[in-house]
Amino acid sequence: MITRRRLTVTYGAAALALLASSPAPAAELPAADRQFVDTTVAQAMQEQRLPGVTIKISGPKGTYEKSYGLGHIATSTPMAIDDHVRIASNTKTFTATAVLQQVQRRRLALSDTLDQWVKRVPNSKQITIRQMLAMRSGIYDFTSDARWNARFNANPLMKSKPRDIIPIIRRHKPSFAPGARTEYADSNYVLLGIILEKVTGRSVESVITQDIVHRLGLSETSFPTTAAMPTPFSHGYYAGPDGTGPIQDYTAVNPQVAWTAGAMVSTTDDMFKWGKALATGTLLNKRLQAERLRFGTIPNGNGPPVGYGLGILRFGDWLGHDGAIFGFSTAMFYERDSGAQIVAAANLSSNFSTPTLEIFALIAQRLYPASLARA
Repeated sequence: MITRRRLTVTYGAAALALLASSPAPAAELPAADRQFVDTTVAQAMQEQRLPGVTIKISGPKGTYEKSYGLGHIATSTPMAIDDHVRIASNTKTFTATAVLQQVQRRRLALSDTLDQWVKRVPNSKQITIRQMLAMRSGIYDFTSDARWNARFNANPLMKSKPRDIIPIIRRHKPSFAPGARTEYADSNYVLLGIILEKVTGRSVESVITQDIVHRLGLSETSFPTTAAMPTPFSHGYYAGPDGTGPIQDYTAVNPQVAWTAGAMVSTTDDMFKWGKALATGTLLNKRLQAERLRFGTIPNGNGPPVGYGLGILRFGDWLGHDGAIFGFSTAMFYERDSGAQIVAAANLSSNFSTPTLEIFALIAQRLYPASLARA
């Protein structure tokens, strides 16, 4: 965070404009810290068989960005910092922001119940929009369904529509009573996407693109409607659910499967811009941003405090999200007190593995140890 002091010297308007447009370049991370980042990434790549990784860091300790390894194994093409990747569950931060914007416009209320918008979901008369955003609804997570997983593992291009999750949810008992605890479930965010379309009368892809992506000038971020990736892009790889199988190219994934829970595409630079806007509440009023940052606790043993707010994850003092989908893992975090940021992307993942979260945590612990201290 940059602290501004009162100036005792009066500058002319031209001079002030020049100062505003020509900030001093940020210092690079010290050599020992750069070496630590390189070693941490190299070890993760070796242990988890990651073909490529990109990393971008800024803050009081210095800046550093670098890409490692390959973005395309078959052609030995290096991974590049401007490669597009699937950002997986970081999509939820966009979906939640779009929902909160509708709350801000009084078209939707956090106290609205799910059954006002979507029928036939167990407990829908008790589940609120707030609980869905905060992962406190108890709705069964369709990605835990064995039949669904078998189909998606076999064919990431499988045909799917958002409403296809409702029969899956109905096949299972709710995970818990609404509001009883905080437990991550993708089902919440697909249902929120359906609600967004009903509230706005527009496709969710259009809502997020116009109301968030364009407003913030995120020119390399998109909500795809096909499996095609914008260029340049890294290929994404899958090595089985435990990461030990043969490495296969799983770049092409049907975005309708993950949809508002994980379909979006971006770059490291755009995630960097979005991560700050998300954590500081750029697109929301102060009241709603305060609501967003009320965190339910997710048990984390002896590790840093972890909690989930309204479409935002707390990891220690860091705010942001992580994500995993076939081919890609991403982590995007901002620390409000210092203004530090860390963004990472890797191009091998299952739907549940997040090697970039581990990379982020190790780097954050090295550079800003107090930010991960137990509360």
